Amino acid sequence: MLGILLLGSNGFWVWNNKEQYRVTKVTDGDTFWIKSGDRVRLLGVNAPEVGRCGSDEATKVLNNLVFNKVINIEEEKRDEYGRRMGLVYAGGRLVNLEMVKSGWVRINYDKNSQNEALKSAWKAASDNKLGVNSPKCKTTEGPSNSCVIKGNIDKGTGEKFYHLPACRHYKQIVLDLDTGEGYFCNEAEASAAGFILAPDCLR
Repeated sequence: MLGILLLGSNGFWVWNNKEQYRVTKVTDGDTFWIKSGDRVRLLGVNAPEVGRCGSDEATKVLNNLVFNKVINIEEEKRDEYGRRMGLVYAGGRLVNLEMVKSGWVRINYDKNSQNEALKSAWKAASDNKLGVNSPKCKTTEGPSNSCVIKGNIDKGTGEKFYHLPACRHYKQIVLDLDTGEGYFCNEAEASAAGFILAPDCLR
C-alpha cells in the first residue's frame, strides 16, 4: 500500500512539474508566459516590437506553436530583464527555428547550438521574401506623396539617418519597417524620432 501511495505521489509530482511549463499567454512574437508565472523568451531570434510591421503576424504564429502546450527549455539562461531564455521545444518541434522559417522573426546571433540551422532558415526566408522580408515590411515607396522622407537605421552602428528625395542614395535605400525604420512627412518629425540628416545629403 505504501509503495502504491509513493508511486502515485511521484506521478503527481512529475505531472505537476510538467504542468508548470504549460504556456498560458503569448505576448508577442518571441515572448510568452508559462503556468509557473515565468516569462520565457526565445533565444537567438527577435520579433518585431508591438505596433511595428509583422508584429501581429509573428504573435499569431508563435501562439499557434505554443499556446496551451507543455514546452521544454534547453540551453537556458536569464536575460537582463530576468526572463528565462533558451531553445524552446513544443510537440517535438524547435519553436525558435519554426519562427525563423515563417519569416516573421529575425535572427540575432546569440550563441546557441542551433545557430547554423537558424542562419540557414533565415537565408531561405529572405531568399523567398517571406514575412518581414516581403513587400509588406520591406519597401522603397512611401505611404503617400507627402510623406517621402526615409528614416533608415545603420545596421552596423545603430545610428538613425533620414534621407530626403534629393539625397544622393535616396532611391537605393530600402526600409525594413519591422525594425523601426519608416517614412516621415517632414524633417521635424524625423528629428523628433531621433533621426539625423544623412551625411550624403546635399543642401
